[in-house]
Amino acid sequence: MTTDQKQGLKEKIEKKLNQLKASAEHLNVQLHLGAAEAKDEFEEQKKNLAKLVDTAQEKLGNVIDAGEEKAKNLKTTIDELRVQAALGRAETEDVLEDQAKKINKGLNQLKKGLANTADKAEHKAESFADETKHQIEDMHTRFDLLRLRTHLGKKEAEKAWDEKKKELSEKLHEFNQKLEKGKDVAEDKWEHFADEMSEAWDHLKKAFKA
Repeated sequence: MTTDQKQGLKEKIEKKLNQLKASAEHLNVQLHLGAAEAKDEFEEQKKNLAKLVDTAQEKLGNVIDAGEEKAKNLKTTIDELRVQAALGRAETEDVLEDQAKKINKGLNQLKKGLANTADKAEHKAESFADETKHQIEDMHTRFDLLRLRTHLGKKEAEKAWDEKKKELSEKLHEFNQKLEKGKDVAEDKWEHFADEMSEAWDHLKKAFKA
């Protein structure tokens, strides 16, 4: 591997690890929000969702307007997510939980739709899927946490939420400690460490589901 290739690989891995660190930090902040603040955060994430689907519509315009069934399904998913993002403010826990559930279902369908559409003949979809995979998954986890916080944050489940919050806080702390160790990883171990952290992050995300 040439020096330029090594530098390119290092920059790619650093970007990936920085994305994971930023995601973990945001989730930690979100985890400690009060009930009213969590509702505000939910509305903010709906705005981010609206931007994401607008970008998807723009970048995949030619692909999702194609006649193929999988392209039509992707367009339907994007349209449904746009509707969810535009819904009025979730004033109650039940409404928030319901909206978050539908948004998460739509994000799952979007990830699958992009994967199914992004074949060799559809470079725009393939490129968009690669560029936004982390963004979609990050947003999905944020909605997962907001839904979990709402589900367990109700008065009858306050103790359960406190316990879950402690557990998640500890998991995020452990993850951040592992990330910090990455600064001392030897050059020939970069890829292995990045893969290891991605796997740890995938495992951690499951703990945020309601």
